[in-house]
Amino acid sequence: MKPLVRVGSAAVALLVGSTQVAWSGERVPGATVDELLARVRQFNPELAAAALDREAAVAKIYPAGALDDPMVNLSRDQGFRQWLITASQDFPLWGKRDLRRGVAEANAEAAAGRQGSVTAGLEEQTKVVFAQYYQSDQAIRVTGEIRSLLNTVAETVRARYAQGLGTQSDAIRAELERTRLDPELSALERDEEAAKAKINALIGRSADAALAPPRGLRMLPPTGSLKLDGLMARARESNPLLATARAEIDAAEGESRLVDKSWYPDVTLTLGANDLADIGSRVTGTVGIKVPLQWGVREAQAREATAKKGAAQLRQEAAALKIESELQSALASLDRAQRTEDLLKHGLSQQSDAAYQSALASYQQGRGDLTSILDAARRRLEIRLEVLRVGTEAQTAFAAMERLVGVER
Repeated sequence: MKPLVRVGSAAVALLVGSTQVAWSGERVPGATVDELLARVRQFNPELAAAALDREAAVAKIYPAGALDDPMVNLSRDQGFRQWLITASQDFPLWGKRDLRRGVAEANAEAAAGRQGSVTAGLEEQTKVVFAQYYQSDQAIRVTGEIRSLLNTVAETVRARYAQGLGTQSDAIRAELERTRLDPELSALERDEEAAKAKINALIGRSADAALAPPRGLRMLPPTGSLKLDGLMARARESNPLLATARAEIDAAEGESRLVDKSWYPDVTLTLGANDLADIGSRVTGTVGIKVPLQWGVREAQAREATAKKGAAQLRQEAAALKIESELQSALASLDRAQRTEDLLKHGLSQQSDAAYQSALASYQQGRGDLTSILDAARRRLEIRLEVLRVGTEAQTAFAAMERLVGVER
């Protein structure tokens, strides 16, 4: 345990110190969610604080099972005729030291569970914010592409108008439709900057620090391969909230057994020596027994331990019910998002592209009108933005499932 604590101390010190290191000269992060998750584990100050809390709990294990410091007394009588020196040591009996160590170990496990909860929450936030960052980045690109298409339409309208084949109102409408996208682009750029600021906060950087453009989202498993019963079985084993509750129950049970053992007396051994004039040195020894007379104190401690255990058990039960409910909701959201995304990508998206190309070709040949082109372009933009939105919804649902199920580390 001591080497582990020393290694943990060095790691945490490096973690805390690293948040002060300048980022200049490093490769700009942000391209993938895995890269951001690694930086969250390394640089996030909230996670560093949770690691220190866990280390503090681990450091309490050894003292909990150790003996108290001995007491040394030195005295001399009023006539300076006799010296007396004694050393006394309290010895808890009946396995009390082992019980105290067990309670400290359980508390350390609870601290580890709380650290795991902080880690899982931060990782979920990172996955969700990265998906929002990717959505904003791609939405800006899609909107820019549609704007370019509308530029082409506007040029076509102007060319037809110059040839006397179109109307001035068509030219104005084409320019207006293109201009309407400018506020939308500005809103998307604000969303992207907000996502960047959130990501930088998670990885311990200033809000305006540069980020690399996102390359892509994680591949998600089909919902058909995910079953609620299997997910709950994994959650019971790995969810940090449930692990914390189990550790708190163990700690409360240990405290309860300690209260039971406190009715049995401990002993104090005292060894000493005195030096009496004209007689010489003599060795003395005494045995003291700590009599458990504070009945009210022990009864209160017993009630406290019982209440702690009951509270921990209820928290475990409540956490399990909440996890199951949230897993069911996340699973439904993931299934809905994947179905919608499949429909949009393999149905409506292709149809909207074909409708736009057909309307543009007809107009260029003098057979169609401008309204059908503008409607098709707007519909094309809406569908592509909806694909990005449901993709983010799927990523959000799966990130919640990962937090609820927990990961063995």
